[in-house]
Amino acid sequence: MKKKFWKGIVLGLASLCLFTGCGKSSTPSASAPTPEKPIELRMNVTTADSSVWMACAREFKKQIEEKTGGRYKVAIYSNEQLSSGNQIKGVEMLLDGTTDVDMHSTMIIATFEPKLGALSMPWLFPRGYQDVDRIVFNGGPGGRIISQLMEAKGAHVLGLCENGFRQITNNKREIKTPEDMKGLKVRIASIPQYTTLYKMFGTDPVTMSFGEVFTALQQGAIDGQENPVNFIKAGNIQEVQKYMSMWNYAYDAIVLSVSNKVWDQLSEEDKAIFAEAGKEACAKQVAVSRAAEEKTRKEFEANGMKVTDLTPEEIAAFQKCVAPIYDKYRAEFTDEVMNAFGYVYPDQKGAQHENP
Repeated sequence: MKKKFWKGIVLGLASLCLFTGCGKSSTPSASAPTPEKPIELRMNVTTADSSVWMACAREFKKQIEEKTGGRYKVAIYSNEQLSSGNQIKGVEMLLDGTTDVDMHSTMIIATFEPKLGALSMPWLFPRGYQDVDRIVFNGGPGGRIISQLMEAKGAHVLGLCENGFRQITNNKREIKTPEDMKGLKVRIASIPQYTTLYKMFGTDPVTMSFGEVFTALQQGAIDGQENPVNFIKAGNIQEVQKYMSMWNYAYDAIVLSVSNKVWDQLSEEDKAIFAEAGKEACAKQVAVSRAAEEKTRKEFEANGMKVTDLTPEEIAAFQKCVAPIYDKYRAEFTDEVMNAFGYVYPDQKGAQHENP
């Protein structure tokens, strides 16, 4: 009698394993997508269809649909359509699984994971894209820490794109020294350290929706703003600004990710497809973004904007002016994260201090 009982238990467990996959992450075959019954993934993108961000979105869509044989479809929603134009809400929707695939700047994601704000610190990458490629891309420590922080919040990173280095424009004067910043009313991205930073320069920092910036500049309500070159063009800001200083003061990365809700349901084979598609799509976007940046800068100059390249000595004066900001945010961003992004504090034993 006991033998029959235990035999029944064993058979029952075997049947359970057959239908559940014994704890594997693969989606059960009964609910697996097919070309006839594909799963549609909703992809949220901050910028407009004409933005360089879309080079990634479109390539990702193409790769996923081709490599899965049509089992997965990707519907792209530009201009934050899914979150009614609210970028912070857009990130929240990714993290809680309401949306499936997402592209957002680390500056916006930092609202939910403050440590990511470390990537936006001033002159974190003094050698420009050379440092970015070594630290953030190509498997660098900065890229790895971004993935770890995102995973803990509810999203799996498929790749990193870029918005580029942020430059400053204004209508008052050419900016070459910290003194040139004094008294300017400048629209900044709404992250705490930028308010601190611009007050150190002696400016009057203002936060407002980017959609309001063009009119505010046109009407003289503000004197200037700061953004990557491609983003400046996307908002037609060059039409209402006379001066732009190329000072590469902060770098803006874009994260391509899927919600953990989607990732955890993928088979191992499909995870490999998604990872490869993300890698290829992001590589394409970075190439497109950098080529467009150089072309756009030349267009600005041809149309009458005064574009100034700051020398290393001129940039050093700005760095010295705002150096205390690194100590101010040290506890919040943590040494681990700052080190991952290449910043070494002078008091860290045995380490060479290279950055400001």
